Amino acid sequence: MRLLPPIDTAHSAVPILTPVSDAPLAKNDSEQPTLSSQQNRYPTVAHAPLTKAQSDVLAVELNALYKGVMDSLGSDDAKYIQRIYATVVYSELVARGLLAAAGRLSSRRSQIGTWLLGTSMLSFSKILNNMELGHNVMHGQYDWMQHPHLNSQKFDWDIVCPAPLWQHSHNYLHHTFTNIVGRDHDVGYHLIRVTDEQPWTPEDRYNMFSTAVLAFGFEWAVAFHDIQISVDEYADSPDLHKIMQQKSRALFAKIGRQVGKDYIALPAIVAMTLGRRSALSTLSGNMTANTVRNLWTWAVIFCGHFTEQAHIYTHLDADESKGDWYVRQILGSSNIKGNKWFHILTGNLSHQIEHHIFPDMPASHYASIAPQVKAICHKYNLTYNTGRFSTQLRQVIGRIHHFSKPSEQEWYAYNESMSDTSIEHETKPAVKGGLGRFLPPVVRQALSYAW
Repeated sequence: MRLLPPIDTAHSAVPILTPVSDAPLAKNDSEQPTLSSQQNRYPTVAHAPLTKAQSDVLAVELNALYKGVMDSLGSDDAKYIQRIYATVVYSELVARGLLAAAGRLSSRRSQIGTWLLGTSMLSFSKILNNMELGHNVMHGQYDWMQHPHLNSQKFDWDIVCPAPLWQHSHNYLHHTFTNIVGRDHDVGYHLIRVTDEQPWTPEDRYNMFSTAVLAFGFEWAVAFHDIQISVDEYADSPDLHKIMQQKSRALFAKIGRQVGKDYIALPAIVAMTLGRRSALSTLSGNMTANTVRNLWTWAVIFCGHFTEQAHIYTHLDADESKGDWYVRQILGSSNIKGNKWFHILTGNLSHQIEHHIFPDMPASHYASIAPQVKAICHKYNLTYNTGRFSTQLRQVIGRIHHFSKPSEQEWYAYNESMSDTSIEHETKPAVKGGLGRFLPPVVRQALSYAW
């Protein structure tokens, strides 16, 4: 049973859209609001960069592009995602066979070679499951097929985060309030400072270390992300405990299944049938493949959102139209250049701009519409941020390092806040005694609501 109704499509944060206008594009520079820090390395947007008339016309063009693709969907798209699913299943089976066989080989060189091949194939399977299959199916990109399990209501992926929790924090909150500080909780994941709109604290000095921890354990951060968000979101609801208990129990149940499968059940089965060495090769291969998948997904997602020219918004425009929402998605996203297989392994999130404006469009179409989206961006003088993977990753790391250090004004503001005797202290649920005090606060929150 699902915890929340699936939210397949992201939408403008304002339900009543500004009517589409046929007004011509503004010719006078004074008619068009500009980005106050457009030339900065890390731009912050305080006002809409286009007039309402311009954003409405842009929306008409993008809506037409979207409709053209969605009207063309058919058997080829269905066969594509079914091939992806089959590739995930069969590559995992072959990989697990190789890992088990590695422990039975007599030659040390053969053992290592077979283990590396099995681990690489299992990493490939898990990445494909996470990105091109799970992420996209759970976005509702293939709901039109009415497939019995390749749909956003029934599919669940091979990571510790339950699908409904991810759909709430990602499909709804992230895609609706993209890059708005305080509304989009993916801006720094409550752990990393990535903009000067986030007040500096001494913990930010460890931005680089925190990033490494986040990258290596990315599936765990994603798993507990919605717990951290929901505690605040439902704070005033009389059903807070019931909602959080449901979410927390679902989370720990999924963690139990994933940990049990990869680290207990499969190694135990292999140990009973093939011996201790095969069990160790299976266990180490599973651990390595999960880590490789975590590092890859972290890199792809951060390169799509935190490059130098990824724009951060200070607040939600109360009059935001569909066109304004499109603009925010475009300016807040970054693409990565690559070949066909690179795009598939990123779940086509290498086309992050196209994904954010059309999150429920089958991702395999993003590459074909990218030139048209880029042309529309240039027409309206909007940045279409794209670059090689190495370039985008370097910019991400540079951004994280930059915001680990306070400016003179930020240092002064921090000292002033510390001298304020009226600082409010938030009461957080905790697990009393034992090892609970060593757990991260969000884990203690989940435990306190689960039981």
